[in-house]
Amino acid sequence: MGFKEKLKNALIGILTDEELSVLPRGFQTIGDVAIIKLNSILLGKKNAIAEKYLELLPSINSVYLNSGRVKGKFRTPEKIEYLAGVDNPVVQHKEHGVIYKFDFTQIMFSMGNLSERKFLATLVEDGETIVDMFAGIGYFSLPIAKHSKPKKIYSIELNPESFKFLNENIRLNHFEDIITPIKGDSKIEVIKLSKSGIKADRVIMGVFPAPKDFIKEALTLTKVDGTVYHYEGIVDKEKYLALFDEFKEIAETSDFKCDLLGKRFVKSYGPGLYHAVFDIKVYKK
Repeated sequence: MGFKEKLKNALIGILTDEELSVLPRGFQTIGDVAIIKLNSILLGKKNAIAEKYLELLPSINSVYLNSGRVKGKFRTPEKIEYLAGVDNPVVQHKEHGVIYKFDFTQIMFSMGNLSERKFLATLVEDGETIVDMFAGIGYFSLPIAKHSKPKKIYSIELNPESFKFLNENIRLNHFEDIITPIKGDSKIEVIKLSKSGIKADRVIMGVFPAPKDFIKEALTLTKVDGTVYHYEGIVDKEKYLALFDEFKEIAETSDFKCDLLGKRFVKSYGPGLYHAVFDIKVYKK
């Protein structure tokens, strides 16, 4: 019997037949927390529903309701409400052997990017110098440090809440010798790195929307023998190369040339729309 059927059975007599019919099929798990979304007709009984999640899921200690979206410059979750169990939104979530500690009411953590977080680490060669321009809490920096052998990772983050947990996650995972956290605006910080003599084998530009306005500054990190840039955004699957062309046009006007090494569709964002990642090798002309 699937979880939804178990949940329906547990709520018979508490919910009406109509309410039972619109129970969610799934939920998000972060650490020992379940985050649920509910149809509007269920909101009056949200606490009773949450209590049944706790009963049916022995490994879960807390249940929260997500009834909003992410918003603003730092993509902060809009409406996450405590419902049942232990009220503590700071969790430790383990994924691919990496510990991520963060406050999920303040910081977005996309489970849909799980495969990309692991896959990117497989592309890294021994001894690479990497710049992670929008590091967050260490989404990409941490698994690369764990599963690859980079020389150094410079992890840049502007959001003070994310930067706080980035530092803590570096310590939790014992990556102090590999990852150097930098608080600031990537547009400014990559120029500082470049002027200090640092050039990158790999630059990660993992943020939404696609960071078009940061490309020119990022290119200052390009090595003589080339640098790989990971550039991502939302694309129309029928016209997905438009995102690569956007990067290429800016690079060429700055006297660089580009080769597309690979691309991936990470997850769907709606009919015909996908989160795409492009691996682009950039050389000075």
